[in-house]
Amino acid sequence: MTMRSPSRRVAILGSTGSIGSQALEVISESKGQLVPTLIAAGSRLQSLHSQYLEHSPEDVILVSPDPETSIPAEIKTGSESLLQALSEGQYDVVLNGITGFAGLTYSLKALESGCDLALANKESLVTAGSLMKETARQNDAQIIPVDSEHNAIQQCIGAHPFQGVHRILLTASGGPFRGMDRQQLEKVTVDQALAHPTWKMGPRISVDSATLFNKAFELIEAVDLFGTPPGGIEVVVHPQSVIHALVEFQDGNSISHLSEPDMRVPIRNALNIGERRSGNFSPLDLVGRGELSFETVDHETFPALRLAQTVLDCPGTTYGAVLNAADEEAVSAFLSGDVAFLQIYDLVERAIQEHSPQEASCLEIILEADLETRKRIRSWIL
Repeated sequence: MTMRSPSRRVAILGSTGSIGSQALEVISESKGQLVPTLIAAGSRLQSLHSQYLEHSPEDVILVSPDPETSIPAEIKTGSESLLQALSEGQYDVVLNGITGFAGLTYSLKALESGCDLALANKESLVTAGSLMKETARQNDAQIIPVDSEHNAIQQCIGAHPFQGVHRILLTASGGPFRGMDRQQLEKVTVDQALAHPTWKMGPRISVDSATLFNKAFELIEAVDLFGTPPGGIEVVVHPQSVIHALVEFQDGNSISHLSEPDMRVPIRNALNIGERRSGNFSPLDLVGRGELSFETVDHETFPALRLAQTVLDCPGTTYGAVLNAADEEAVSAFLSGDVAFLQIYDLVERAIQEHSPQEASCLEIILEADLETRKRIRSWIL
């Protein structure tokens, strides 16, 4: 593991996205305790260059530049440049805020380099959980969850041995369509799906929150990160998004994690490797909220968690890559108007049913399953 200096050197992947931008806010408020050493983005050149001018990192990389656009000399380009930087750079922590399957290769490279990985790219664990954990173990690196729910679980468990945990509760906001039935969902629009009631997120994750596939991925991620306790991991709907997780111990005590909905809170905790560093946040206002409510998940209307069970029943296989790839392609088709909202479930379920799983023992097998699934989904849509 990399030796840490008084200032923690941070690499941010997906720096122009929601997670990356908020991570830079957290770094700015740290008064030099966190240093943005590398920033990388997909194709948003103007935003990336503005971040470079503001934060002065040692390296700045645009992975997918527009071939017709002039790139400033200080900006490196291409995925190979980023992979090389992760191999050669001396980072205390790499925050992966890339959305989608594209983040997996960089997660693995960071771990191979012995860097601690602050992981907001849940697809890395959904598609390659066993491989990710083994890579971290071999290189004495740790995977630190950034998702608010998993970061909350980690804090609730704390120094307690996992053997003492009886049950874990994951909370879900329910998304913009909470309380609707399938007949109502047949007519929902893209704009409605993107209008999340609690969180401001990118298009894909907003739709995933509306379908509850985001919570299905988080359930798989929780199992990979923490294991399955005797009482299982249960998802409950909590519209206010104040309680992010609850851990019930075998002695009857339960510990929950509360904060106002603000991704800077788990990002701050992850980048500081669990140290309680000061930062800007909205104090928890329980009186102002009036009540905190909970509901069971309507699995009949929102079957995403049921579809994720295939992945959980066959851990370490290519089912995870298929689930993610099918969802990415189906959501993309929904956003472009090619399929209706409920067809997302149909496409994902068909992809899982028609897949012959293999052991996800290496990146090449996972990439092959991902590519084959995308081809199938696209052929079914056309």
